[in-house]
Amino acid sequence: MPLTPPEAPDAPPVAVEVVLLRHDSAEGFTYRRLVTALRRGMSPDRAARSLALLNGDDDTHVVHSTSWRATRQGGITLTYLVHPDPTPDRPGTPLLEPHVIAHSPRPGHPTPPSLEMDHVVAHAVRHLAFLEGADPAIATHLATHPELVRSLRSLPSTAAGEIQYA
Repeated sequence: MPLTPPEAPDAPPVAVEVVLLRHDSAEGFTYRRLVTALRRGMSPDRAARSLALLNGDDDTHVVHSTSWRATRQGGITLTYLVHPDPTPDRPGTPLLEPHVIAHSPRPGHPTPPSLEMDHVVAHAVRHLAFLEGADPAIATHLATHPELVRSLRSLPSTAAGEIQYA
């Protein structure tokens, strides 16, 4: 039986955030971030594809939901990674430390006290690295980007719960 979301007329807003990922062997990872409000009746996947300017038939890009987080206003932000960036000529932000992972020092409070966009993007990149080894369709896509695959494979492959924090 398919799950259908319950109607909630007073539900807080949902934002769809798209991280458009680029990779260069000399410069590493770069990204652009786009955000839109999820419109009534639109699926988050479709909103992410639309925000990235991908048409419905485009299968040349990875589009994958990588995380979600609560906003201070009580809403939810759903994060999607898109690779490659469909418009790589636009300015991007370098991801200087893809190894850094945000975490909370308190077990009963899972939200990291200082979460920044680079943390979200680093998580998305690590998620992509996991998928490269676990999802045949994504692995096939990434195989056409060997420098990216090398960089993804250089990231630690431990699960979040296995990471030793400094």
